[in-house]
Amino acid sequence: MTNRITQIRCVNKRCKNLNSLEDAFCHKCETPLVKRYLKIGGKLSREYKIGDSISDRFLVCYSDIVLDTKPYLLPYSPENLPPEVIPYLKLFSHRLHLPQIYGFINQENQGWLLEYNNIPLDSRGKLIYPQLFPLLEKSICHASPLRQINWLWQMIQLWKPLAKQKVLSSFFDSNNLRVNGGIIKFIDLKFDEESTPSLKNLADLWQNWLNDFDPLIKNLIEKIILSIQQNLITDIDKLLAIVDQIVYLLGNNYYCRKFSLITATDAGKKRGNNEDSCYPNVNEFKETKGGIDTLIMVCDGLGGQKSGEVASNLAINIIKEELNNSYQKTLRETLNNKNWIPLIDAVKIHNAIAKANDRITHINNQEKRQDRDRMGTTVVTSMAIAHEIYFANVGDSRIYWITKDGCHQVTVDDDLATKEVRMGSGLYRLVSANPRTGALLQALGMESSKKLKVHIRRFITDEDSIFLLCSDGLSDYDRVEQYWQSEILPILTEDINLKTACEKLLHIGLKKNGHDNITVALLQCQIELKQPDKKEGELSWQYLGEIIPDLPQPKINNFLVKKIINKPLFSAKNIIITALIIFCFGAVTWFIFQNKSSQNKSIEILPVKTFSLILFNLFD
Repeated sequence: MTNRITQIRCVNKRCKNLNSLEDAFCHKCETPLVKRYLKIGGKLSREYKIGDSISDRFLVCYSDIVLDTKPYLLPYSPENLPPEVIPYLKLFSHRLHLPQIYGFINQENQGWLLEYNNIPLDSRGKLIYPQLFPLLEKSICHASPLRQINWLWQMIQLWKPLAKQKVLSSFFDSNNLRVNGGIIKFIDLKFDEESTPSLKNLADLWQNWLNDFDPLIKNLIEKIILSIQQNLITDIDKLLAIVDQIVYLLGNNYYCRKFSLITATDAGKKRGNNEDSCYPNVNEFKETKGGIDTLIMVCDGLGGQKSGEVASNLAINIIKEELNNSYQKTLRETLNNKNWIPLIDAVKIHNAIAKANDRITHINNQEKRQDRDRMGTTVVTSMAIAHEIYFANVGDSRIYWITKDGCHQVTVDDDLATKEVRMGSGLYRLVSANPRTGALLQALGMESSKKLKVHIRRFITDEDSIFLLCSDGLSDYDRVEQYWQSEILPILTEDINLKTACEKLLHIGLKKNGHDNITVALLQCQIELKQPDKKEGELSWQYLGEIIPDLPQPKINNFLVKKIINKPLFSAKNIIITALIIFCFGAVTWFIFQNKSSQNKSIEILPVKTFSLILFNLFD
């Protein structure tokens, strides 16, 4: 990257002040500076040198990396998007792992810009990694066993959506797979050209990393690789079920977690009443070890008057009651079950939200409310179950996942902007700038649950984390993205407590936004190692077979053969060794030939078998 002093404009359109890249906040208005590094995709019409400015805006930092020096401006996009960018848009809901199309360099349409979340930067605002994130294959040996298996679990979760867009080849470029803390990142998408990669390709990829896995899980991963290579595992769902069970045993027998949660809400500066609701009750600080006690919710009521307030309160009470009942029932059913069955799973969360929706819808229909007169509410909810965290949402309230490595938005808004992007019709930065695209496509109370899409996701917690749930009174205008480092990250370093952080976030919503009701809910997860007893600590294929009745039993011999076959025969090292062997063998043969008439000298020739063994060992 160039050594000259880099300057960027403030993202605040009323300010646009010029600041040094090293600054954290704008000198004029104190807005956090946006340091947006982008990767160039496609081909440009000309070459640019490091330090060049493209379109008087994008500073070239590395050969294919630029810095947006005017982040307050919207990017350019052509009317007709090239087919190469469409998979990025259709995979918008997976942007936690994938880049999104930010815009195009200029009107020539030959180069587009890829945007990533949470790129690691140093204290001067410069890239820590020239290629944005560290390589996965270089990171495995430094990771905990839980994180290692978590990375594999994420790859399995991403298999189907990438297959649908015919970009599974993205897995098999070693420079393309990277990580941001515990999260898998793809640098770009690679199209499946001639043939579609299979699970065997995935097994071969994992085999390349086998020696880097922690001994605690290495044997299990080896058995998984074998089972795939021997056609004992042929579909991704079966693979996921096995890895899920391994993660459960590892995540719960070797680690313990504790949780803290708190909520806060305010009507805002311009609203007469507060239509938001939350659970637990405001300022009711809770500490727990997991399960139903970690249930946390935010609802943003719709409908004006007191209708929105009624709808949001109804949703909170119904969902809470349904999940409490479901938890207690499931607990009794699974006390003596070895197999991992989550106490609160996606079906139970969906049913609770659906029941709240149908109750509000029934009231609307009974009172013959139409269109804007119908009361409704958004909902976001989160709950920790064993080693996992569940997220569910309907509407445009959001959930953010904060770790020491970044702030990740894990929900996707149910608005027109998101729909247009996922249909491949436009770029999110441009589409969302139109106020009309903020219109909600669904909320609780609008129609029957048969037509309701509840978005539910689950993630593995392998490090200390903060989960922020909030209404759009805080999330509007990217306030969370701007202030997470100064207001939320200090919780993880124990510089502030959960209650103080909650109050500060509420203050930011009031000061920087203030146009709407504001509700904030924080769930803190702290994870520690623990020493399991002998039975709990058993992580073997045999023990796994007691839990999973149809667990494959692969043959180990095939694996050993395959390891030999997979040795890189034509590597530089092997070519040199082969040349030396041929030379030595030729020299010995010539020497024997020259001296074969000599009767008083005897030369002992190495048996062919011994020579072959030496050759094999050299290659091994």
